[in-house]
Amino acid sequence: MQARVLALVFGVVAVIATPAVAGPSKEDLAARAAALQKQLAGQGYTVLVEPPFVVIGDESPKKVQQRASFVRWIVKLLEKDYFSKQPDKIIDVWLFRNQSTYKRGAKKFFDDEPTTPYGYYSSEDSALIMNIGPGAGTLSHEIVHPYIEANFPDGPAWFNEGLASLYEQPREKDGHMWGTTNWRLPGLQGMIKNKSIPSLSKLMSTTRDAFYDAPYDSYAYARFLCQYLQDHGKLIEFYKKLTADKKDLTGQASLAAVVGMDVAAFDAVFQKWAMSLRR
Repeated sequence: MQARVLALVFGVVAVIATPAVAGPSKEDLAARAAALQKQLAGQGYTVLVEPPFVVIGDESPKKVQQRASFVRWIVKLLEKDYFSKQPDKIIDVWLFRNQSTYKRGAKKFFDDEPTTPYGYYSSEDSALIMNIGPGAGTLSHEIVHPYIEANFPDGPAWFNEGLASLYEQPREKDGHMWGTTNWRLPGLQGMIKNKSIPSLSKLMSTTRDAFYDAPYDSYAYARFLCQYLQDHGKLIEFYKKLTADKKDLTGQASLAAVVGMDVAAFDAVFQKWAMSLRR
């Protein structure tokens, strides 16, 4: 979360949010945008600077501007609640209008063949590469990853993907980002019904590779754990504790602290809540 400072305003102590530590400079972003405009001239792309990113899209200029405004909104709310630092490198946000141009663009510009039809973040290429056709949910998801990379690089994969997945269907509520129940719910409820769901302790202690190769729907599980914390007003508090705890990077100690019970006992509480949800 951003740092807070106290100021005396007309005799009243006010709490003021300090901006996130800035990433790439305006000059560097402008230079990157100019280089891309030169590289892509005549190919139907619009290039816009939207700090701390450069946005590139193959839709109409007006539509790309709308996408850039969405990026600005997501960045503002994420920085407000969670992230004190912007990504410290220039990251290009490539928005392709449909699956065909997405696959073609990933191959042409990154020599890559995507394994997901929606989009992904490539830290190696410093790029978000997405098929924006199905909507902006994947974009808001993927923007979380470079922020986690900059602010919490040793954090567990379950939280990285859980927080990102929480914001696949975002809205603003009382000036804060809010994730609404989404299409991943059947995956979670199915695991609970057929008793194939592992313990929360297992989810939270899994390694990065084990998370991505899990034989269960780890994304749904992690996402709805974050939603539980959000819906009960505990997600930001949990994030602060998690990032401050240098001994337990799994988050289990932080979770126990914010829910007021050990993680094993919380399993039943979480599952009962999850089964009560409706899309």
